[in-house]
Amino acid sequence: MVNENSGKSIIISGGAGKMGELVSEYISTRQDYFIKGIYDPSYRDEKYPNFFKSESFEADIIVEFSSSEFINENINRWLKTNFNLIIGSSGLSDESIDKLEKDTKDRKIIVIPNFSIGAAFQKLFAISLSEEFSSIQVIEKHHANKKDAPSGTAIDLANSINSIETFEIENLEAVKNVVNNINVYSYRDEKYMAEQVVYFKNEFESFNLEHRVFDRKAYLYGFKTVLDNFDILKKYTFGLESIILQKIKI
Repeated sequence: MVNENSGKSIIISGGAGKMGELVSEYISTRQDYFIKGIYDPSYRDEKYPNFFKSESFEADIIVEFSSSEFINENINRWLKTNFNLIIGSSGLSDESIDKLEKDTKDRKIIVIPNFSIGAAFQKLFAISLSEEFSSIQVIEKHHANKKDAPSGTAIDLANSINSIETFEIENLEAVKNVVNNINVYSYRDEKYMAEQVVYFKNEFESFNLEHRVFDRKAYLYGFKTVLDNFDILKKYTFGLESIILQKIKI
């Protein structure tokens, strides 16, 4: 049974996943938003309507948390609609990001590769440090069910910083990719949830930025930040760091 109020209606795409479930529980505690339904072929609960097989439906906002296997297909569907979009899924292709940024409809599109406050600050500090260190590399570790490697967070960070050169770490049993001239090493194992270390080095010193998530509830801070600021956000917003940047005072 949907408890509608005067707030904005939300449909959660990928609502049967762990993040979808976590976010739906959080939204149900707010008075300014309510869940109108779920869009997910795997959703079997009767708490909310499942619009996956519906030809058409209406909502103020689509929150996208589908897996990397379906995210780009879903984006193509949402681009044909007039829904406001909050996209938190990893695995977005460059083509999808380009389409979202160039969308000409009168709506808001908010793309957040990582809702963690720690990841946002790690990216901001990494951008600053990249001006001082000539060599950079990234090691990221996620749970075994995460299909994409490197992660969307690692790709976004690597594409946001400049590295004159990268360096190798020997004897790593990891998948290595080169993104924007930066070595990105990826691990997938059940002993990890989400971890990322950015290594900086120059001729005389090194510096590491480490971020670790040990509970998915960490992502609710960023999601809350987006909902709290939704009405004042620009038409297109990319990255949680662009919203919290004003909080950094150095």
